[in-house]
Amino acid sequence: MNNSFTRFGGAAAILTGVLSIVYAVLFLFVSRVFEYGGILGSWIVLGGTAFFAIAAYVGLYECLQERAHSFALFALLLGAMAGFAMLQHGAFEAIQIYRRGAVDTALGAPSQVDAAGLASFGVIGIVALLWGWLIVRTGELPRTLGYVGIFNAALLVTLFFATVVGSQLLILVSGGLTSVIVGPVWWIWLGRSLRNENAALQTHATSA
Repeated sequence: MNNSFTRFGGAAAILTGVLSIVYAVLFLFVSRVFEYGGILGSWIVLGGTAFFAIAAYVGLYECLQERAHSFALFALLLGAMAGFAMLQHGAFEAIQIYRRGAVDTALGAPSQVDAAGLASFGVIGIVALLWGWLIVRTGELPRTLGYVGIFNAALLVTLFFATVVGSQLLILVSGGLTSVIVGPVWWIWLGRSLRNENAALQTHATSA
């Protein structure tokens, strides 16, 4: 295991959880009093979060690949692909808003790079399901963390389908839960677990 990157991946996961809350605050609250700044900021945060999420996925891969190499590699590749699409989605929306100098209601139409949040919600949900299942299966990290990841996956996939059918109630419930509560808990706990795993390995190496 690459100890230094596992530590970095843990920090990236914690930051991803924090940014999820920032995204929710900007999108759900700031935009109500300052629409332009709130919506623009939320898209910038969403796109930027992708960098840290991918780093966290690499840290997870380093932690789990000895016990489940192929599945961990699949989850990593799928997560990196979805993360890049999320980056494109956030950048596309933010650039369009910035160029117009105002929030355009037409931007609520399906994204040209991430239709209905297919990658940002749907595929990311599948990735969370894979990582959660691998954590439960391998026991390398706390199994309860894996179950939280699986629950977060269900919320993300629900959010995707709610976006497809345009169900505002489901969007608010699933989106609020995953961005404000369950998602941040998953990412921050994951980050702490990766850092603790790294510290334990370093202690074992020193004592050996």
